[in-house]
Amino acid sequence: MKKLSFIMVLLLCVSMVNAQKSKVTGASNYLTSGKLDKAKEAIDAGIGDEKCAAWPKAYLIQGKVYQAIFESPLPAYTKLSETPLDIAYEAYMKCLELDVKNKYGKAVKAQMTNLIPDYTNRAVQFYNSEDYSGALNAFEKVLEIENLEMFKADNLAVDTAIIFNAGLAAQKANKLEAAIKYYKQTISYNYGEAKAYAYLSKVLKDNGNDEESLTYLHKGFELFPNDAYMLVELINHYLLGGVPNKAAEYLDKAIALDPENGSYYRAKGNLYEKTNEPAKAKEMYEVAFAKDSTDYISQYNLGVLQLNVAEEARKVANDIIDQKKYDAAIKNLYKLYEEALPYFTKVVEIKPDEQNSVSTLKELYFKLRNEKPEYMQKYEEFKAKLDNM
Repeated sequence: MKKLSFIMVLLLCVSMVNAQKSKVTGASNYLTSGKLDKAKEAIDAGIGDEKCAAWPKAYLIQGKVYQAIFESPLPAYTKLSETPLDIAYEAYMKCLELDVKNKYGKAVKAQMTNLIPDYTNRAVQFYNSEDYSGALNAFEKVLEIENLEMFKADNLAVDTAIIFNAGLAAQKANKLEAAIKYYKQTISYNYGEAKAYAYLSKVLKDNGNDEESLTYLHKGFELFPNDAYMLVELINHYLLGGVPNKAAEYLDKAIALDPENGSYYRAKGNLYEKTNEPAKAKEMYEVAFAKDSTDYISQYNLGVLQLNVAEEARKVANDIIDQKKYDAAIKNLYKLYEEALPYFTKVVEIKPDEQNSVSTLKELYFKLRNEKPEYMQKYEEFKAKLDNM
């Protein structure tokens, strides 16, 4: 009786194995005919029960089905799985694990080869949709696949573009340690040129490694002294870092390389403001605007310089006791206010929603409201504009 029961259990297991293999075979057939929904349904059912057997081919078919889902141009199929590539990758790895006789090694390698561009495309999709963590994971999966033992004999070239892009994605995802690792790898392979050094310097600084950050910034400049991007990074480092005089030499080099670039002159104007040289700052802002008539920031800065002159005049006037001298000083003050109007007016012409300029014009016209009848009208106009912002 026990022997009979054992035979029945064995037959049942064989039957279940056959049923499982039948579903896997069906999934393969559906895949060949392009019916990915049916293929997924069949392989999910076939591979879901491992009571009687662990069949390497089942995982190969599972990988193929899910990879096809990702590669399908039809939305109805691509919606069948949220993570088709990850499922496919894990299936291929499981197939290799179970395939002790290496029966499916070539087939898995062929599929893995195609997974490289698939994951690359997925990384780009993630990046463009601003899912930078997803992009990083996908780029890292490309690198993981390329480093598998099966590809060692092929002597694949190091995928430096993927390493650099992994650094970009990591930086965007604020995963600074990962970004540092990939940018350093990028530089070690002489890829990325000046940007690799500049980006590495930035993430090192953000990570609190200030000294190492500056080292890479200067190293990048030594290697790429004529690269505009590298120059801008050095200029910003010293200009924003409280050492404006140090920024001057790099600004002069940038201007020599690209004399028509108004932003360099604007930056030099900003530098002169930091070193308390308003006349030179004014000159630079005027040159910047002459180079680029849409540069509203230079116009705004010129307006602020003029207001600074007016503020000093106001302080002087407040200390005057003699009425006639006081009246003359106030008249001069109003003249200085009037001289600031064209700058902020130009800003609003170029950029109508520039709120600071609208607010400044409202205040200036209010101060000047008794000087000319139209100034009160202008005050009302800018007040209404500001109220509606």
